[in-house]
Amino acid sequence: MNTALEFAKIVGASRSIGIVTTTTEKTATWVGAVPTVPPKRVGYAQAYAEFVRMAYRNIQHVERFNILGTWWCVSGDVTSYRSAKVPISSTICHWLDPITRCTKSIYYSGGSGGYGQPPGSGTPAPPPGPQPVTDVRGLADGTLLHTTDTGRIYKMVGGAPVWQATCNDNICSGTPRPTTQGVINAGPATPRNATSAIDQRGRIYIFVGGFPVWQDSCAAPVTCGTPVKISDWSIDARDHMNQVPADGNLVQAKDGNTDLPVSMTLGGALVPFANPQEVIDVGQGTDWASRVVAISAGSYNRIGFIPTDGTLVQGTSGGASTAVAMYLGGAKIPFANPQEVIDAGYGAGWASKVRAIPSRHFNTLPTVPDDGTLLQGSNGSTPVAAMIGLARVNFGSPQEVIDAGFGTDWGSKVRAVPERVFNSLPTQIMDGTRIKNGTLTAQAVVVGGAKMPFASLEELNGSGYGDRPVWTIPTRTWDALPTKIADGTRIKNAGSSAQAAIIGGAKMPFTSIDELIASGYGNRPVQVVPARVWDALPNDIGDGVRIGKAGDTAQAAVVGGAKIPFISMEELESAGYADDPLHILPARVWDALPGRIGDGTRIVKAGTTSEAAIVGGAKIEFHTMAELTASGYGDEPRQTIPVRVWDNLNEQIADGTRIVKAGTTSEAAIVGGAKVEFHTMEELTASGYKDKPRQVIPVRVWDGLTRQIKDGTRIAKAGTTSEAAIVGGAKIEFHTMAELTASGYGDKPRQTIPVRVWDNLNEQIADGTYVKSPDSATVWLINAGRRTAAQQSSNVQVIPARVLNAIPLS
Repeated sequence: MNTALEFAKIVGASRSIGIVTTTTEKTATWVGAVPTVPPKRVGYAQAYAEFVRMAYRNIQHVERFNILGTWWCVSGDVTSYRSAKVPISSTICHWLDPITRCTKSIYYSGGSGGYGQPPGSGTPAPPPGPQPVTDVRGLADGTLLHTTDTGRIYKMVGGAPVWQATCNDNICSGTPRPTTQGVINAGPATPRNATSAIDQRGRIYIFVGGFPVWQDSCAAPVTCGTPVKISDWSIDARDHMNQVPADGNLVQAKDGNTDLPVSMTLGGALVPFANPQEVIDVGQGTDWASRVVAISAGSYNRIGFIPTDGTLVQGTSGGASTAVAMYLGGAKIPFANPQEVIDAGYGAGWASKVRAIPSRHFNTLPTVPDDGTLLQGSNGSTPVAAMIGLARVNFGSPQEVIDAGFGTDWGSKVRAVPERVFNSLPTQIMDGTRIKNGTLTAQAVVVGGAKMPFASLEELNGSGYGDRPVWTIPTRTWDALPTKIADGTRIKNAGSSAQAAIIGGAKMPFTSIDELIASGYGNRPVQVVPARVWDALPNDIGDGVRIGKAGDTAQAAVVGGAKIPFISMEELESAGYADDPLHILPARVWDALPGRIGDGTRIVKAGTTSEAAIVGGAKIEFHTMAELTASGYGDEPRQTIPVRVWDNLNEQIADGTRIVKAGTTSEAAIVGGAKVEFHTMEELTASGYKDKPRQVIPVRVWDGLTRQIKDGTRIAKAGTTSEAAIVGGAKIEFHTMAELTASGYGDKPRQTIPVRVWDNLNEQIADGTYVKSPDSATVWLINAGRRTAAQQSSNVQVIPARVLNAIPLS
């Protein structure tokens, strides 16, 4: 601003109205009087001048505005109104009493100049300018104000002066009234409720709690009235406005023909009421309806329903109150006592910050904060943690927090919560959460509580996770995540429409949507997995899983890969499955499950301490824990089965089972119920047992096994094509396949035995054996190597006619 030019304008205007008639420059050296001060007294003197504040109009000038700390200058023919203090007289007051001060009465009584009137011969004064404003209260909306000391233009909106950044678009039409910044600052801080304004963009706003709520529609019941025109910047900078609606204001909207609930502003959001009594209960009084501001449905929903973090609330209903709680990440964090509130940083005056809300609403609030919330137990009692996938993920160092993307200023984002609440938050990351391994590039998604890494970005996008937010977790947390998908998880193959459930760690595909629904998975969220992961999932249900048949009440447990049905709830409970989750299988899958418990399964008789292992389909009981441990079952999981099932288990080890004598290297095969030992690994391999699983049995059981292969067993000589049957304890060789088939051994399993064992088998049929040939009904009894015709219909062994004919008659 050109100070000399401005001063000249002030003087010119002052002289034109007679306030100033002459101007001069001088330095005052005397006052026209010599005050006398008695001895031992103190005298006082004070200069006194009288000023008149003069308003004047400026047309050609440079206008200066300060917008957000930046000065802007605009030149041109813009009319503005200013004021100046012009001295009109002066004197020096003097006195002896220290209490006395120079006053206007003293001045008038002994002043050196008079106020006086303008010379009568002067030009008549022009009409007075606009009346200066000393208090903005009561001014009509749209009134323009000009601060003469700061050069700003304000416009009255709902009783509050709003600073205008520009006069374009007829914002400043009319004559501003002069005022000062002090008067502006002393006025209302925000416009009153239900006032409307329109900015240069044509957006209409209705003020609620000092906040401009943009209205996408002014259709009834919204009343936009005649909005005051203001600048875009005024809205964007929130001058004389709140950044969010002040707490405790009531609004309502209509969405089509539906009345949306009356709601109260709280923490920048809305809390809806269910009925008028709830509005009264929170302290709004019985006249609450008169204070409801109607806004558009769009603006109602845009305000949102999640108060800002740190908002203190308490539910109230019918005179009863809930605990005090804090909003954090959209969730309520309840306090157990006043000290917890203080420790969370609210100070001793925390009670004044609590806002009442309906108990109904309080009780429906979630208890787990949103993802991305940083929190810590009060007074630093716990590590800093972030909510990721609705789970608490603890950080081990400040660098981990920074690496997780919370910035170097992460400390300012941490909210204190009671240690009790911190420790109660879940720690299992929710399914479908996309995670990243620390500072590495590896990414995964959580499926069934397990970490499922992606092999490539294409796999990630192909599985539908490309648009999900990625949350970085510390490497140590990444490494600790399980890799086995939890039972009951519904999955889908990213490469097809196939869906399945995870049961007992296995993938159980559904063949139809009806099967899926019947098994209870219709409402479960589906987690997409890459085709690579789908294909690698096992197909056999793990042991210890409680299963049910879809569309039926039948239940069972999977033990050793087999379905062990329960015939009563008592059986189920005694076997320890009462508290296990029930997984429903399609009837098709249930019916196809095997009934034979797999080898190597450690089983327990329900209600007792008896334990056994399944070996070759047979129950091999352990008499002592030492026996169990020596047989290698000490670390195997115990599968409890009903007493009924235990008692009915076979005790004969199935043929073809490879067994080991506990505590030794001795191995054998079960052939025809007998133990056929291998003397060398070559013998074992030649007999085809190299790739069969080893089943360790106690020494006592090993020693008790028979060495006699039972009759009717089909055997083969290792390394050859020779085959035979055991008849009467003797090896009866077949010379042709026709002989073997005719004797009824074509469908029997072949049990290969070492050459040494084959060669040492007895060839003399034992006495008391009944035999016949395939082509004759005559039965023969063998005694002392001879045969005698006999009447026998059961337990008759068929042998080739060639062999029978070679046995002499008795």
